[in-house]
Amino acid sequence: MRPPLRPATLLALLLSAGASAQPQSLVDEFEARTVQTDDLTMAYGLFVPEDYDPTAAYPLVLALHGSGERGDDLRNLRAHRLATSWADPARQAEYPAFVVAPQAPSGLTWTEERDPIDPDVSDVSITEEAVLALLDGLAAEFSIDPDRVYVVGLSMGGHGVWDLVSRFPDRFAAAVPMSGEGFASQAGDLFHVPIWAFTGERDTVVPPVETRRVIQAMEDLGRDVVYTHCRRSPLEARAYDCPGYIGRDSLEAALDANADLIYWSEPSVGHGPWAPWFDNPLLAPWLFSKVRPDTDAVTITSPAAGARWSGDEAVTWTTTRTTGDTVEVWFNPSDAPRGWRMLGEAPIAAGSLSVDADAIGDAALARVRLWVRTADGRIADRETSARFAVDAAGDAAPEVRVNDEPIRFADRVTAESTTLAFAVGDAEGDALSATLFYSLDGGATYAAVRDLALADGPHQSVEVDLAGLPNASEARLRVDVSDGGSTSSAETASFVKDTPRAATTAVPQVSGDGEGTVEFRVIDRAALTGHRYRVAIRPSEVGKTFSVTDLDAGQVRLESVPLSDGVTESPAFDGVVLVVRDLLEGRADPERTGWTEGDADVAVAVSGGSVRIAILTVDLLATETDYTLAVEDEVVGRSISIYTFDPTDLRFSVEGADGAPRDVAFDDADGDGIPTDGDVLYIVEPDGDGAPALAWQLRFSGGTEAPEAGDVFRLVPVRSLDEGDAFEFVAQFGTAVDESPAAAIRLTGFPSPFMDRLTVDYELGARADVRVEVFDALGRRVAVLADGHADAAGRLHWTARGASSGLFVVRLTARAADGTVTVARRSV
Repeated sequence: MRPPLRPATLLALLLSAGASAQPQSLVDEFEARTVQTDDLTMAYGLFVPEDYDPTAAYPLVLALHGSGERGDDLRNLRAHRLATSWADPARQAEYPAFVVAPQAPSGLTWTEERDPIDPDVSDVSITEEAVLALLDGLAAEFSIDPDRVYVVGLSMGGHGVWDLVSRFPDRFAAAVPMSGEGFASQAGDLFHVPIWAFTGERDTVVPPVETRRVIQAMEDLGRDVVYTHCRRSPLEARAYDCPGYIGRDSLEAALDANADLIYWSEPSVGHGPWAPWFDNPLLAPWLFSKVRPDTDAVTITSPAAGARWSGDEAVTWTTTRTTGDTVEVWFNPSDAPRGWRMLGEAPIAAGSLSVDADAIGDAALARVRLWVRTADGRIADRETSARFAVDAAGDAAPEVRVNDEPIRFADRVTAESTTLAFAVGDAEGDALSATLFYSLDGGATYAAVRDLALADGPHQSVEVDLAGLPNASEARLRVDVSDGGSTSSAETASFVKDTPRAATTAVPQVSGDGEGTVEFRVIDRAALTGHRYRVAIRPSEVGKTFSVTDLDAGQVRLESVPLSDGVTESPAFDGVVLVVRDLLEGRADPERTGWTEGDADVAVAVSGGSVRIAILTVDLLATETDYTLAVEDEVVGRSISIYTFDPTDLRFSVEGADGAPRDVAFDDADGDGIPTDGDVLYIVEPDGDGAPALAWQLRFSGGTEAPEAGDVFRLVPVRSLDEGDAFEFVAQFGTAVDESPAAAIRLTGFPSPFMDRLTVDYELGARADVRVEVFDALGRRVAVLADGHADAAGRLHWTARGASSGLFVVRLTARAADGTVTVARRSV
């Protein structure tokens, strides 16, 4: 029989306390109690299983609440089904268990404040000491199985779960922290504890990084993680790799394979929802299948590290247990997290399980894992072997696996070198050779970097000279391993490689009128030739490319290289890499754009980048055709309806260079049908799918002479790079071609990083037409600091209030009779 409950008066306060109210019938099933220590008195609610039998041993669930449920009124029993889900009759019918829900006093937390100098250091809190005293007292009062004590908690209680279990891992059979803070330093202490962690990727109260860092630290130590929604992600990332829920069938299959570290992270969820998580139908069967880990239960004696199996073999172990436990033997051919399959089982006392290695098949990087099951089917321990090989009939290809964690989750790799770790093996034990490759285009093409000297055993590493490799926004490394007959490959994920260069030299343009920039960067001074090179732009079916010819040697050094995105450099040649960029943003040629007929003096600001229309940000097509706007004395057409623009009568027409009329969208402030002060005109062209799209924005302002019939405005865009545009440079360190006003060009921006004001200094070899622009990381122009004839030296300022934090590019273009040159500098 259940012990009598205390008077309900202590629980009456529950009717008006807590969030996510639970059925009062379940709350009433908890007895109100207190535990006393030297430091505090703590209230708690206790649920005793119905028909409690003191001759049987029962599991216990410890439930730690969040910060909003602190006090001494047991409001924690009513919140989020934290405690009541385990007392639910349906769950109790299958898993009868004690449930204890302590309530932290007001102003206290489950964990001690951490050292601000070393956040991984703290002491056991007085609330944790009270919880341990509470568990000890219940164990003395009731028949509770010490091997089946489970702890669950949410928010502040999730913090408490991570902390309590990491301090006392030998007291708990499994843990369920929800939206709680863990620390990577706890991973070693938690290594053997089964954990199912829940979090939301949109949690701003306890960011998901708090859970992810300890989960991934355990994974780094060798534990297999089941990622239910969001895969392993950079700790500080804001855009997560969340392909979606793996599905109940896949999750059940993982749990059937004894998965004991689950990361349930929903991409669209914030701080919670905890009740649905506690009610997950797979959670209780998983939790109650665990018993307190016995880390000495089994020790694998065969296979040993580096062993090579063939024919009849045996998995052997020693044990410290004398019970009728069973050992399940699982095999993984390539050490992949989802590659485990069961080979068989044997009584733990048998000490071995015979295996037909030929039936397993070839495997060069294999492991076995032992799971110890108690007589009632619960998991008590796991042990995983070192890597070994299986040599079955036939000849198998070698195997290689790379560990790309250091670069996979880096926002931008700027180091001059990195260590790439990888594992290699061959089932037959053949001698192996390896080669390192590098890709600039996300793995579409690779170039060999160097042959690698392999060490004994599977574990390998190579120091990669990143400074000597071209930068790329989709860089990849690949390792090829050969046994002399067949080759296997493994590559990293794409990463942004942006190694800083000691010197970047602007290359002057020698022909053509397209606008773009060419920079050459020295990566190997010893390989410089001192030769003159010509960079020629070439159109192609897949986009613009460039070629490089050594004019002195008469040799083509590069051909059909795509133009750069600003990060990606060309393949290296003669100690040099190039960055060839097209016109960053469509803009009007200031010398050829304007009112060409009539007296109108209304200012016209022309934009070919991104514009804001109501709540929309629209990228303009910025076509490179010329346009003529002619004002008429009567209505000659009507604008089109697009986005938020209504049709309106027009007293002007717009034609392209081909003489054909163009549609326009017109925001006519005064309704007179003529572009005047305050009006905004958009020229419309078909996009790639043939749908109407905005090509150019013309914003009219000021003026004393309004446009009238006969006035003509011409828009002549600056041309981007194309056939006929060419640049030349001499491959020497610290020199420039002395044939432009910018022979001694210098451009600096300071301070770096800057807060809201950037100072830009420049020096030229002579006076020139100077244009200084600021672009954001997406290539959008955000400011023009100078545009006109200027002295050979100047200082400019940009006030960046309202701009987002990040990378900005300051670009200076200098034009004179003897040439044009452009140089750019980054500022953060």
